[in-house]
Amino acid sequence: MISKGNDCLDAAKACNLDDTCKKYRSAYITPCTNSMSNEVCNRRKCHKALRQFFDKVPAKHSYGMLFCSCKDFACTERRRQTIVPACSYEEREKPNCLNLQESCKTNYICRSRLAHFLTDCQPDLRSASGCLKENYAECLLAYSGLIGTGITPNYLESSSLSVSPWCDCSNSGNYIDDCLKFVNFFKDNICLSKYHTASSWYPELTPINVT
Repeated sequence: MISKGNDCLDAAKACNLDDTCKKYRSAYITPCTNSMSNEVCNRRKCHKALRQFFDKVPAKHSYGMLFCSCKDFACTERRRQTIVPACSYEEREKPNCLNLQESCKTNYICRSRLAHFLTDCQPDLRSASGCLKENYAECLLAYSGLIGTGITPNYLESSSLSVSPWCDCSNSGNYIDDCLKFVNFFKDNICLSKYHTASSWYPELTPINVT
């Protein structure tokens, strides 16, 4: 049957019915939620497990959970919680986005995946799609590849489709324009924003069959 309810819940159920998806989802839920001696989670292990999930699980399941279509708070909050933001995304204070970008460049995994994202999600208002390479699949692959790095993006809030790394542009001084350009590449990227209509170009994403 094709569910007409909470698409993100349906995507999670579909994941549990697939051995690979269930295996790698369980593998990241544990380090991303459990803490030792009541301390914060182990972000390094959480990020590594998240990278494995998006690297190894078929897109029809991983994208189904990350880009599911929502019409209510419960669905959008489940979508936002897909990557376990309390561990993988949020911190007590937001770093400056340019500092976060520089920190990313010191790690070869983060550096290469950020370069992939900046290249393959490059907007182009002259193109029919708004995406320079006219290839949403490459953009979504690049975007999902950032999850589990030091620059992990997530939905800013449950009521919005805007995404961003956990950072802001306060204290940017003379570099405020550079900082805003970087963060807006996530928040206002017309190429990336097409993900919520991904089913129109990625048939494998829809419908999600739940038994």
